[in-house]
Amino acid sequence: MKDLHSRNEPDMSGKRRSEQPASDTWITTKVKADLMVTDDVPGLALHVETVNGVVSLSGQVDSRLQADRAVEVARGIEGVRRVESSGIRVA
Repeated sequence: MKDLHSRNEPDMSGKRRSEQPASDTWITTKVKADLMVTDDVPGLALHVETVNGVVSLSGQVDSRLQADRAVEVARGIEGVRRVESSGIRVA
């Protein structure tokens, strides 16, 4: 049977469908927001992606301290099961 709904199109209730669970979307948003307001972390330079509660951080920072602090911030968010930081590069 063919799926009548394509990605991100409204269903019969008018709501948009998403491939990401709401909790993953919430975690990503919360991690990004917290990184933006954390001193010594270049929040705009980091990309955040969450899948099944696993947060992946990537991007470039100036020091290992900044990378470690970003991981610490992400780990502090409710619902985060694990933080993957291998995508962070130190300049």
